[in-house]
Amino acid sequence: MLRKLFFILTTAILVVAVFTGIVSALDVRQPLVIKTNLENVGSFATATHVTGINYAVDNGELFAGRPGEWRKLATPENVIVGAVATDSSRPNALYVGAANEMAVYRSTDRGEQWMRVPLTNDYVGGVTSLAFDTTNHVLYVGTDTAGIFRLRDVGSSMIAGGQTSLNEAVKQVVTDSTGAGLAFVRTTMNLYRAENGGLNWTKVENLGSSPTALAVVNGTPATVYVGTTDRGVVSTQDGSTWTLENDGLGMMPGTRLKVDALAADPAQLDVLYAAISYLSGSTQVHEAPVGVTMSTNGGASWSGLANNTPQTVAELMPVAGQTGSVYALTTTSRTPLAIGKAQVFSDSPAVVEAPVSAPATTGTSILAWIIAGLAAASLTFALVYDAARRSKLAARASKPSARQSQPVVHTANVTANHR
Repeated sequence: MLRKLFFILTTAILVVAVFTGIVSALDVRQPLVIKTNLENVGSFATATHVTGINYAVDNGELFAGRPGEWRKLATPENVIVGAVATDSSRPNALYVGAANEMAVYRSTDRGEQWMRVPLTNDYVGGVTSLAFDTTNHVLYVGTDTAGIFRLRDVGSSMIAGGQTSLNEAVKQVVTDSTGAGLAFVRTTMNLYRAENGGLNWTKVENLGSSPTALAVVNGTPATVYVGTTDRGVVSTQDGSTWTLENDGLGMMPGTRLKVDALAADPAQLDVLYAAISYLSGSTQVHEAPVGVTMSTNGGASWSGLANNTPQTVAELMPVAGQTGSVYALTTTSRTPLAIGKAQVFSDSPAVVEAPVSAPATTGTSILAWIIAGLAAASLTFALVYDAARRSKLAARASKPSARQSQPVVHTANVTANHR
């Protein structure tokens, strides 16, 4: 019985070890895809310092790197990425929102593994914008049909902290990371301000115009900038009081100056970019792009960076720490257009697929094959030993014993009669 049990256990160990080794050996990674230029940017997260990593969503896929070298990151199967956000206090933390489902995904190892966080089963839609509050560890999630969600990152998981339904799709959500609690959501027509750390949201009634763009600067104090349809740029440090920031933008009496896009350089707190255009007409509004302007003093004054952009700018992507370097996404093309000092790349995005080399032998596969070898040797020894033992027993059974080899003597009992 013990011998049979030994054979079963040894065989099981051998099979498992060999299977593990084979799986490890066949674990060939996909070819590394590197793009020189992006072609259809849907969302981006600018690095917070000069040598940091930027993230961008391109054609529903996630890329990491910097202008001129974008490396594709693996994301969960069948997920179309709609938005991306980072945690500046944890370089390895990464958040993406799905465009084709009500869910966000969190990675703590720069996209090697992902944890799915469902938002709701009551709506059909996807995520449009993400913003992460580093100080309070809160992720704000904007959606196209279900309003705004609040999730708290507690390290081991993400905890749902409230939902506010809106009648409009969320275009953009921003938040500061200084602890000031400045968080805003922009829709096509309205601006909403977070109350109680995002547990409630209130419509901003004193903006004086429809919001067109948002940008946040994590200075002291934190400042939120809002682009408008016809009031230029306004800013706030408390969420209630608004200040015009239009010096140098060409805001003149009788004109309607629209801010098409706003962006702040996270690595330089005083550097801002704005794309502007003039509106004319009453019944039929015509928009004439003016260009991209820059401020190096926190919006106190602006100067031209690029005039007469070919199309109306929809979004701006600043290059962290490089004053005057910004890329523009237009209403007709989501391919980054170099503005100012930004480096110009080929119009056709170059894609490089690194060749797949022979899979490296990992520690897991080596250990698996060692265990398999020991198990095989042990099993072979046991089989040989058992065969030899059986052979000896068979030979002993076939050989007659010494008692059996002696002749049998039959004796008769003789009874002596004594007369």
